[in-house]
Amino acid sequence: MPSKDSFIVFSDDWGEHPSSSQHIFNHILKDHKVIWVNTIGMRPPRPTSQDLKKAIKKIKKMIHPSPTSKRTMPYAPAMNLTVLQPPMVPYNFGPFRKLNRLSVVRSVKNAMERLGIKEPVLVTTVPNACDYVGAFNEKRVVYYCVDDFANWPGHSKEIVQEMENELVKKCDLVVATSKKLYDKFHLQGKRVFLLSHGVDLERFTSSKIPIHRSIASIPVPRIGYVGLIDERLDLELLEDLLKRFPQISFVLVGQNEVDLSHLKRYQNFYHIPPCPYEEVPSVLKGLDVGILPYKVNEFTHTISPLKLKEYLAAGLKVMASPLQEILNWKEYVLIAYSPTDWIEVLERLENKAPWHLKDPAPLLEKESWQEKAKIMKDLIIKEYQP
Repeated sequence: MPSKDSFIVFSDDWGEHPSSSQHIFNHILKDHKVIWVNTIGMRPPRPTSQDLKKAIKKIKKMIHPSPTSKRTMPYAPAMNLTVLQPPMVPYNFGPFRKLNRLSVVRSVKNAMERLGIKEPVLVTTVPNACDYVGAFNEKRVVYYCVDDFANWPGHSKEIVQEMENELVKKCDLVVATSKKLYDKFHLQGKRVFLLSHGVDLERFTSSKIPIHRSIASIPVPRIGYVGLIDERLDLELLEDLLKRFPQISFVLVGQNEVDLSHLKRYQNFYHIPPCPYEEVPSVLKGLDVGILPYKVNEFTHTISPLKLKEYLAAGLKVMASPLQEILNWKEYVLIAYSPTDWIEVLERLENKAPWHLKDPAPLLEKESWQEKAKIMKDLIIKEYQP
């Protein structure tokens, strides 16, 4: 792509725990200017301490905006990155939606003028960006679909689906992160490409990583999950396993969005708050097994867990629910199709029985975020060369 091409990206907050879009644009930033717009969520805020903390953090960013990010990801040159946090309200309907559009469009246009950006490529990972498409004289629009947002727990399905439908009509192409999402847009007759998640190999394969201080004192063996703790996880299964295996430590690391009080009754259960991304390899270093204990349903089959390849790159044994994207790695992961399978695998862990799985290292070499970023750029160039 010519160096004159620049990007406007609507996505999650830059510098927070990195998403796939942050990983990809971390590499695109080397050669292109990017205006990154931190968006509001699509779930109405709830009267909880967690949502209150999020709101306070957002308001601080709005009151004290910075034209560049103070927290760039590794390798990302700050000179090519402009992070915006336009004043917005956390509602996607009526006058609130109109006010948000006015604020966002004004902020982005001011940044474009300051940076001399014209005819950018617009990339969005969120459906509510449908309101901004067409406002910036974009040369093309890409929907990088990373989730089935309409069916996400807590979202207003009708509103979110309406926004996504509008966005899809306006965009030039869709890039989907799972086969289920790919099929969804393909059936709609949209030009769509499948791009699975990558992994930061250098970060997770280092042999010099120490065990993270937060879990070093937890009794072994330790099995753990790292990521968002929400309604997609099978907490009933975890409780059953906690009862059956009191000598195994179960560790959940990440932001909690559900009630864990019933699990905290067990002495072998540990919840650790989210840690900075750069510390995640140290957390994985302290685990014996990485788990992905998702419920299995139509919604979760759209998930492509970022942590799967990070677990494998870190050298962990991995056991997981049979989600469609995980089944693509069944030669490298122990798939638990039922609660009985989970029990049998943990019994093998207790008995120190061997796990007969293939070494994922050769395959992971082709799954770097650098390669995913190159593919993303190639998709845009080859399909829509001006």
